[in-house]
Amino acid sequence: MGETINMRLLCSDILPLRIEDSQKAFIKYFNEAASNCDYLEIAVGYVSKASLKELRKIVEENRINKVCLNIGMYFLEGMPEGTYHAAVSLNEAWRKSGIDGEVRIVKTFKYHGKLYTFYKEGKPIAGIVGSHNLGAIKLEASNRRQYEVSTVTEIPQEIEEISNIINKLKQPNCSANIQEVNIPIIREVNSALVDQEFVTRITSDEINAYQSKMTDISFEIPLKVPVNHEDPKMRGSNTNVCYAKGRKRVWWEIEIVVSNKIKELQGYPEYQVPFMAVTDDGWKFKAWTCGQNNKNLYSKDDLKIMGRWIKGRLVAAGLVEPVNQVEADTAFEGLITEEMLEKYGRKSITLTKTTLRTTTEEGTEMDVWMLSFLPQNTGVVEVAL
Repeated sequence: MGETINMRLLCSDILPLRIEDSQKAFIKYFNEAASNCDYLEIAVGYVSKASLKELRKIVEENRINKVCLNIGMYFLEGMPEGTYHAAVSLNEAWRKSGIDGEVRIVKTFKYHGKLYTFYKEGKPIAGIVGSHNLGAIKLEASNRRQYEVSTVTEIPQEIEEISNIINKLKQPNCSANIQEVNIPIIREVNSALVDQEFVTRITSDEINAYQSKMTDISFEIPLKVPVNHEDPKMRGSNTNVCYAKGRKRVWWEIEIVVSNKIKELQGYPEYQVPFMAVTDDGWKFKAWTCGQNNKNLYSKDDLKIMGRWIKGRLVAAGLVEPVNQVEADTAFEGLITEEMLEKYGRKSITLTKTTLRTTTEEGTEMDVWMLSFLPQNTGVVEVAL
């Protein structure tokens, strides 16, 4: 940090506008100030999943014992579901770790400012005002070529002035803890199915048309998973079959094992008779029931399609990251658990028959069924893109 300065520009370091002698890169200064503080206050308009994870890492590594992140634009605009779950996860992590920290949401108006203050032993050491949202602390493809300029001061009176605004934003008449407000959630596209063979994307109008033809023949099929990461049951079967010992499987592959109670009900799909599955989030692929005693529900042409649909929704929601090498995931970071499904808002899929039939390119007629796995959260308002 060095000697006290009046004002310095903190800039992005992007060609052709490289950092000059009188300037400093925002990300470099932020990390230096964080390493020298024990109390960090942030009030920004927007955040990213990557920056939330980076902030958690910075707070832990520097043993910062008090932190508040206030986010200003999402309450009225809606919050991408992946970013929402990442922010809730950060809020929970700080609460459980004993850190005096929280994530807040400005709810009274749209707050678009970007303010940061750093304290050490009760004394202000730095304050930043500027155009850098939190995403600037973790560069990625979406912001690497985005140029921003902020100013930094190390004058205590000026830092206190910045802090005064941040503290006003923290008051109950302006903001609340993220887990105490209902934020409109913007559902993100399941990119795991994009450009996959044997899968077709359909429009929201088409989804509505299929849903209007649904019958009363419907089956709720629970996803069988461990309760949490400590639960040894079903670590290598069903939704988490990729972790089974024996032959190597990719993370996207899953097994949906249907109970006798369900598959013996009247109207359940016939054994090895393919049908067209239309999902409630806009995908279409062939599926069928098969296996010993007709116990399995699979995507027909590629077993990974069903997994890409189910796990892909959890990835889009920011609750898990795909695992490239399952055998190397000894910490089971890619394990799907009941806790995760509860956060997502759904622990089962629904298979519902429609009155429609379709003809494939090969000329085969088949029934059309709806597959549903969108969240059923009662505490959020969903806004589809």
